[in-house]
Amino acid sequence: MTGNLRGDCSTRSKKRKKACKNSGKTRKLHVDKFFEEGFGNLRSSGQGAWSELSKVAVSNLSKSVVSLASFDGATMHCACTGIVIRNENGMRCLTSASLIRSFDDDSKIMPFVAIELHLPKNQVTYGWLADYDLQHNIAVVETRFFPGLQAINLEHQLQFESHNKVVAVGRCFKSGKLMATSGMLMDDPSGVYRKELMISTCEITMVGVGGPLVDLDGNFVGMNFYSKERTPFLPMSTIIKCLENFKIQYVFLLPAMFSHFPLLCFCFPISAFLKLDGRPFGLPGKKKKKLLFSYFTSLFYT
Repeated sequence: MTGNLRGDCSTRSKKRKKACKNSGKTRKLHVDKFFEEGFGNLRSSGQGAWSELSKVAVSNLSKSVVSLASFDGATMHCACTGIVIRNENGMRCLTSASLIRSFDDDSKIMPFVAIELHLPKNQVTYGWLADYDLQHNIAVVETRFFPGLQAINLEHQLQFESHNKVVAVGRCFKSGKLMATSGMLMDDPSGVYRKELMISTCEITMVGVGGPLVDLDGNFVGMNFYSKERTPFLPMSTIIKCLENFKIQYVFLLPAMFSHFPLLCFCFPISAFLKLDGRPFGLPGKKKKKLLFSYFTSLFYT
């Protein structure tokens, strides 16, 4: 049943693994085929789901939805959509844990991956993994503060019922195009999906994995995963519980870490940037500097 909770780009198919691990032409095909296949209507068209959303919702989503990709050296590991959940003294984005999940072992993450974020207005930055929950398949990526981006409201919880109209939103990593499709919430009488998940009739591609599901007023309903038949999503109430658990873990772990290992909290994140051969992710020099600068900026201004 774990696969049904994940239901996205972490499929274990031999074809998928080969595309992800190879480089050169195969990698290019992999990026185009799996992570650039659009769905619904583009934001620029103003049609389809975009015409159903309120003007305020369209404006807010344009400032909140980002795309992320993880790289193991020069090879792309995964790409998906994310949603800004904080943009104050550093920015945090919620996305699918498939961004960092290992292909070889579902219960582990890729230890050394570079995370690149493509933001609205063609802005590009680098981030690092702040939190993750493999059971619920969510991850939080952090980077520096970006003015103009807007965090989605996680405090306004509404009651959503079956047959309510909803919209799934995604952003392509390579092109940066914002897209959306509409559908309805529905029950899962078959019991195929795990109890943590809900279902919508929105038809998305891999691009929409990790992206937001919202109502027509732009209120956050949940985070989308991918399935060929229906689109499962993790509801907002469960996401909030996961985020609260992250905070509790910090409250208990950080004091102990500082008292017993005073340099650990400073040194460990640095080690996360380094491979065993001493090369930070195999990134070019300028990219390394930008990534480290972003990280230290967040340390001193959080």
